Amino acid sequence: MMHPKDFKNLVIDRALKLLWAEWMNLGVWSISEQSVRVFSDPESAIAFSEYFCKHERRLEKISFDWSKYNLQYINHSRLKRLRKAVANQAKLPLNTCVGYSGAASKYITEPEARTNSNLLIRLRLIFGSTTRAEVIFHLLTEGSANSNQIASRRFLNQKAVLIELEKLGKAGLLLEKRSTRERLFSIRKDFAGLFEFEVQMINPSWFLFSSLLILEECLRDELIDDEYLALSALMDQKKRLSEYLQKAGDCSISLSGSTVDEFYRSVTDYYSCLWKT
Repeated sequence: MMHPKDFKNLVIDRALKLLWAEWMNLGVWSISEQSVRVFSDPESAIAFSEYFCKHERRLEKISFDWSKYNLQYINHSRLKRLRKAVANQAKLPLNTCVGYSGAASKYITEPEARTNSNLLIRLRLIFGSTTRAEVIFHLLTEGSANSNQIASRRFLNQKAVLIELEKLGKAGLLLEKRSTRERLFSIRKDFAGLFEFEVQMINPSWFLFSSLLILEECLRDELIDDEYLALSALMDQKKRLSEYLQKAGDCSISLSGSTVDEFYRSVTDYYSCLWKT
């Protein structure tokens, strides 16, 4: 069984590597090796860099410079929601690092919209950095969903999502399936065929939220030296952690266990599996 200290180091390492992958997708030159394929997500990259910059200071400048250079690609209402969620989870101010005020980096460029990882960027060029682009992105990559599911997964306002779904439906771009309990929407095949992309298994927002939950609630410095306390804290977060990890991606591993040790093993196995997909 992996020692909690080793798992904590693994979580920090994987979160940083995912953030580097995100920034490289978004047009940041870096000597870091991109070892995971993820869809680019500007708001996640910004919000989580503002937390993980305490482990990698370069993220502070990258986030600041990219936000200035590529302002058109940011969905500001979504960024506000993500920042608030990160701050609430970490129990910290919205930005844990001191604001950067140096000269702009020469390593920041505009993201290449035609690459497979930049599907969201491509949609924002077409539809603007709006809820509409987010809705289409979700339906393309996750399949049919209702307005609540999309809003929850993408950190959006539910009413705004429903309005966009109804508009897209009236335009003939979506199919709607109604039941007594919900309205499910899906992309029409002829419209979906306009966008080519590779399915990528890790959802960056939820992978990073899982990492944040593990670091802030389960493997805090005051708990890490006592294996029993660290694993008990993990068990206390069983429901939330299982939900976050499952939203981060699918693995053929059951997030279960009647004992603390069993659940801890399932979490470490699931987290490691996500990285390999």
